Parts: sequence; structure tokens; C-alpha cells
Amino acid sequence: MSLADLTHLWIDRPLMPASQAMVPPHVEVLQATEEFAPPYTELAPVQAIIAGPRLYDAAMMDAAPHLRIIARVGIGVDTVDISAATERGIVVCNTPDGPTESTAEHTVAMLLALAKRLKEADANMARGEWGPLSELIGTEVRGKTLGIVGMGRIGRRVAEICRLGLQMQVIAYSRSLTEDQAEHLGVTAGDLDTVIAGADFLTLHVPSTPETRHILNRERISRMKQGAYLLNLGRGPLVDAHALLDALNTGKLAGAALDVFDPEPLPAESPLRRHPRIITTPHTGGNTLEGRTRMEQTALEHVLAFFEGEHVADVVNPAVLHDHRR
Repeated sequence: MSLADLTHLWIDRPLMPASQAMVPPHVEVLQATEEFAPPYTELAPVQAIIAGPRLYDAAMMDAAPHLRIIARVGIGVDTVDISAATERGIVVCNTPDGPTESTAEHTVAMLLALAKRLKEADANMARGEWGPLSELIGTEVRGKTLGIVGMGRIGRRVAEICRLGLQMQVIAYSRSLTEDQAEHLGVTAGDLDTVIAGADFLTLHVPSTPETRHILNRERISRMKQGAYLLNLGRGPLVDAHALLDALNTGKLAGAALDVFDPEPLPAESPLRRHPRIITTPHTGGNTLEGRTRMEQTALEHVLAFFEGEHVADVVNPAVLHDHRR
């Protein structure tokens, strides 16, 4: 296999200019349209896909008989049927370093917006009002406890910003976090229930798996501090939305910030969109000029390396890559 074998590249959305410049001149770039639907005939000539949030299932893969690699832009690969790809000999990789800084900054921005009640204050001004200020009292975050569930790249960066920049106390849960690692990071390690119960602000940064579905369910939310805040910038299925709404409506939680939902896009009629104590963004945590360019370029590097016979990083089904190299 050589770079000449790559003739058609499929993309979910337009590439950033700097990313587009990386595509070899002989490669035709095909992009999904609003009419894109079964039987997916547009995929017939494609050898590589730069995958965004669209679901890539067995039917889509079968429509692309020449497909060899799917490079997911971002960390999560839950939108790609890994089993179906493996069965068909398709390599799947992601770009775990790409969205780290953007998503971490987004998390901190939402945390501060919750603490300072920016959504409510902005709505107050938009209505032509001016308070009363007694109803818009925020809170300082210095000295408060931040609980982090998931200490991967994003969780570690959030911990660093909040610990050093905002002088928060950080407690963290991760299945792989050791006491030595926690000490090095300047955080206190705890089990999941301890972190949930001890946090003034609780932020989620774990992938969506059967084990993590509704990791924040009604029971665990009930264990949170009275008046605590919840942030989810991991994946939508991590939080039981009905339990979250009940906790906000009863005053158990003071607010929530959500960048991810189940399902996505979030239905227009969802009460999560309009709740006065919930800040929502449409899965834009990593959607900065720098973050998006970094993710796209890394995905393209993976694709080009694959066809050039070089090392491909961040492969999630390495057995398939091994078969291609034999």
C-alpha cells in the first residue's frame, strides 16, 4: 500500500484551511451533504474517513468497500462501531491530544459562569431589569473543592488550572490514578463516592461506556453537597437528565453546565435548553480555531502515515493495523 492508493477522502464537515493544505493534490475530498442517507452511495470510492460526530455503523462501512481507515476527530470513538470496523479490517484511530486545552478552558469558563451566575444576570439585563442584586448573589471559587471524575488529559489540565490559577482544592477519581500520581498532580485521590460527596463543583471527564452510563444517577446526585454544581463535558449518557432536573428544581443542586447530551443534537423541546440554572453549549468544548485545526491535522497525519506504511498513533483496534502490516 502507498499514498497513491489514497484517492478519495471523506469528511463530515469542511476542513480548516491549514488542514486542507495537508491533503495531497491527487486526493479528492468528498463531504457529507444534508441529503446523505442510506444507501450511502457517495462512500463507494472512499479509502479514508475523517470522522466527526456522525455515527459510523456497519451499514456505512459496507457502503465503502475500499475503506481502510477511520480517523476520529476528537477523543471519543463511541460514534464509530469498533466491532464492525474490526470485522471489516478497517483501522480506527482518534486524536486524544487535540481537544485537551480547548475543552479544559471551556470547563473552567463554565465553572466560573455558574459560580458568578452569569446566565441569570445576563437574562436579567436582557429583560430590562437591574436586579434586585440580592437575587443574583454568586460565589467565589477560591478555596472551594473541585471534584474531578476522570483524570485523563482533560481532567489533569482542568485540575492544573483550577488548583494553580483559581486556588481551589482538587479531589479526583480515576480507576488508574495512583497515590503517587495524585501527589505529583497536586490533587487528593479518592473513590468515586468520596469525590462526589466532597465536591462543591463536580466535573465529569470520562468516556461513554456501558459501565459509565448514568454514573451520575439519582442516588449519586443525592449524595452531592447541598447547593453543589455539576458540570458534564465528557459524554451525555454519563448523567441521568431527569434526576438532574429534579435536583435543580428542588434546590439540591445550585446549577449545572452541560456541553454534551443524550441524544445529540439535543431536542428543541428539551427542558435542559431553557432551565434557568443550566448553562448549555452544543458540544463545542473543543471547538476553537486552535483545537479544531490540531485535531484535523492529527487525523490527517494518521491517515497519511497509514498509506505511507509508517507508524500510526492512537489506534484503538491495533490488531487490524497489525494485519495490514503483515
